[in-house]
Amino acid sequence: MKADVFDPRALREAFGAFPTAVTVITASDPAGRPVGFTANSFTSVSLDPPLLLVCVAKTARDYPAMTAAEHFAINILSEAQKDVSIKFARPAEDRFAAVDWARAPNGCPIFAQVAAWFECSIHNVIEAGDHVMMVGRVTAFESSGLNGLGYARGGYFTPGANSSAAGGEIGAVAVLERHAALFPLGDQNLALPSYSAGSGDPAKTLASQLERSGLSVHDWFSLLDL
Repeated sequence: MKADVFDPRALREAFGAFPTAVTVITASDPAGRPVGFTANSFTSVSLDPPLLLVCVAKTARDYPAMTAAEHFAINILSEAQKDVSIKFARPAEDRFAAVDWARAPNGCPIFAQVAAWFECSIHNVIEAGDHVMMVGRVTAFESSGLNGLGYARGGYFTPGANSSAAGGEIGAVAVLERHAALFPLGDQNLALPSYSAGSGDPAKTLASQLERSGLSVHDWFSLLDL
C-alpha cells in the first residue's frame, strides 16, 4: 500500500505481522502510587552501556506520570500471564490489586512470575509522532527462565523454547499462517507447533509431525534451532 496518508487500521495490522513479547511498563507517580500499562513496542538497545527502549503513546492514561518518573520498569510477561496483559491493557481504577508485585531497588513495581524484569533510569526521551521513545539505562534486572508471552496479528501465543546448551536437544518450530492469522495450538495458552528432533534432521522431523496432523508441507520459511 502506497499513499500520502495510510489507513491507520491497515498500518496497525501490518505492524502486527511482527511477533513481539508482551510487557507491562510500570513506574511510580509523584505521590508514590504504582502506575502501569501493557506494551509490546519494546526492544533491547545496547549491552555497554545497558540500554533498552519502549514506545509510549501520548494518549496513554499514565503517559504524564510515566514520562515524568526518574525510573521505570519493564515486566516481560510469562506464558501464563495473559490475564495480566489484558488487565493492564484496559482502563481500571486499581489494576495492581489483582497482581502479586513488589518494589524493585528504585521503587518501580515488579510482578511475580514474569519471564524477566528490568528496572531502568531514564536515559533519554525522544519525540516520535504520536508516541515517545523512552530509552532506559538498566540499573537492576532478573530473569526467571520462564517462557515469555508472545503477541502477533492481534492474538497471543507461546513461543516454544528448549535449552540450547551443549548436549541439549535440537528442536524445530513451525510458524503457520492462514488467512493472515497465526495458527497456534492449545486451548488456554496457545503455542506454536514444536517438536524435538533428537539426533535427526529438525526439518524432516517437523515436516513428518505436521503431515501426521493432516497438514500438507510445501515450503520451509522459518526453522529455529532451539
